[in-house]
Amino acid sequence: MKHAITYVAGLVPAFLLAAGLAGAAEMTAGEKQLYDAAKKEGSVTWYVSQTTTEFADGMCGLFKAKYAGVGCNVVRASGQVIFQRLVQELQAKAVQGDLMSTNDDGQMLQLKEQGALAQFAPENLKDMVPELRALADKENYWITSGVSPLVIAYNTKLVTEAEAPKNWTDLADPKWKGQVAIGHPSFSGSVGLWTILMNDLYGWDFFTKIEKNKPQIGRSVADGHNLVASGERKVALAPLPLILSDSILKKVPIGVIYPTDGALLPPSATAIMKDAPHPNAARLFENFLLGPEIAEYFAKDYRYPLRAGVPLAEGMRPLNSYKTKSIATADGIKKLPEVQEKFRDTFGI
Repeated sequence: MKHAITYVAGLVPAFLLAAGLAGAAEMTAGEKQLYDAAKKEGSVTWYVSQTTTEFADGMCGLFKAKYAGVGCNVVRASGQVIFQRLVQELQAKAVQGDLMSTNDDGQMLQLKEQGALAQFAPENLKDMVPELRALADKENYWITSGVSPLVIAYNTKLVTEAEAPKNWTDLADPKWKGQVAIGHPSFSGSVGLWTILMNDLYGWDFFTKIEKNKPQIGRSVADGHNLVASGERKVALAPLPLILSDSILKKVPIGVIYPTDGALLPPSATAIMKDAPHPNAARLFENFLLGPEIAEYFAKDYRYPLRAGVPLAEGMRPLNSYKTKSIATADGIKKLPEVQEKFRDTFGI
């Protein structure tokens, strides 16, 4: 059995710290140039909804270990909160975040059309998994920085695998009344895309039926996962990496169902702001996101590594082994406001 490594928020295991320092001598010329410029800027500020705070802090810890002298500040919130904060900064002409990572690439398209993003092609793009690289902006205004399929989670102490929902429409079964948890499309980018997908597949009647089961509605897509893990709810919409890492690494009583009608595959995207206060540090960090350290860090936490040749964690299914669905970027932008309004009307929240 492979041994897992536990990362404490903001800290990095000693052997990785040593490896990072050793790696400094192996930088490419372009990377060294960015590093020298980033040290003069001092730090990078990263707005992120793509991961949990703890996981993002771990990523920053790895960055600081490799690039001594460059700080890394995480500002983590739900997708819509991060996006609105950035929009307000742009309107005030006082951008504070250097780069942003989100599960809603539609936000990136909006920022690109506003001229708010910097064009940058990191060196490490050449080593990406081709299918994941293809999900990014063709003009290099944002990169793919993760894929986190949305699936169904269930509490294994309260529900057997046979009893668990097998597809999304099963969540409307009256037997789950008071036992379902979902996120809110007005706060979470990935939940927004999932709401669009459900409406495309089944019409708004899907949510009318779900409402009758009185679901617990959180802001982040991670909220449902946490409620199932604690036993407060039996089933939930949740990100696959959180379920797998909790169940396998932490022995939390939570299981995964890959819905037969398709797991949502929302590509996470990262972009650098055109008016980033620390532009060189931002470019260095974006390139680092596609490097070997983050690919291995992802794999150890049951996330899909972005770099080709990095093996999946033991027990993790390849993306092509189950049905997935995605929403085109333009469709997400067009349809999101309508489903957000309908959601508020239906659930009163």
